[in-house]
Amino acid sequence: MNRFVRLSTLCVAVLAGIALLAGCGGGDEDRQDGAALPKDFPAAQVPLVEGAVLSADGTRADGWSATVQGSREAGNVLDAAVTTLTDAGFTESSRSSDGGQRVVILSAKKGGTTYWVQVGTAAGAAGGGQSVFYQVSVS
Repeated sequence: MNRFVRLSTLCVAVLAGIALLAGCGGGDEDRQDGAALPKDFPAAQVPLVEGAVLSADGTRADGWSATVQGSREAGNVLDAAVTTLTDAGFTESSRSSDGGQRVVILSAKKGGTTYWVQVGTAAGAAGGGQSVFYQVSVS
């Protein structure tokens, strides 16, 4: 399990770096509000925190990733994302924090499929402190 947590943290760090680089262009006029989720993203099974999807990609075979800039009303966006998932039936299995990055791993079995979600934040990411990163896989 410890290896899984380290791998999860690494995945979120990579996503944070990509999102940071994507957001380096300037102010709000450069933001990609409303990016589309992949067609096969399990939105009904894995609800995202309310806000603007900045980026999203992936497939069921490889897993999906998404970056969401939460609304200011959400308060702590990571807590809001975790609450959104637990309200939808997910169970938290671990939390980690390293160098300003925080990651929470959750899972839920829905319709014979187990969904694993790593949700995290990173200091200095595109979208500021209101950005949350998702890594979703199925088993």
